[in-house]
Amino acid sequence: MDKNEALIQEVYKNTKMGGDSIIDLIDRANDPKFRSEMTSELESYRRFSEEASRRLQERGLKPTELTATAKMGAKLGMAFNTLLDTTTSHLAELMINGATMGIIDLEKKLNDGTYSCDAKNLAEDVLKFEKSTVERLGEFL
Repeated sequence: MDKNEALIQEVYKNTKMGGDSIIDLIDRANDPKFRSEMTSELESYRRFSEEASRRLQERGLKPTELTATAKMGAKLGMAFNTLLDTTTSHLAELMINGATMGIIDLEKKLNDGTYSCDAKNLAEDVLKFEKSTVERLGEFL
């Protein structure tokens, strides 16, 4: 796998994790405005993961799915973190933390080398989305 393919795989992993995390949290949200924001973000994460998957398939590759251990760890972490606190502020904080981890992972990957416009633009689009997500979620803290 070349660097461009690895970057697209990172985008896929990042956006799948973001979407899965929202799915784990959305039923705990009571504020209609916040739920609407979560739904909008979920759709964006899905679009990005579908685009990354399509680009990988065009290269003859399958997207690398998150391991069952990683999925279960994230799910248990969300359940534990919301056991006693399901306030909008706390849920927004969890989502901000998740988006920030995604930003860091993509920034590291982008700083790791030179990429084709195709792969780099997709990663940069996800970065812009996640940075704007952090800003929008700030109003719910």
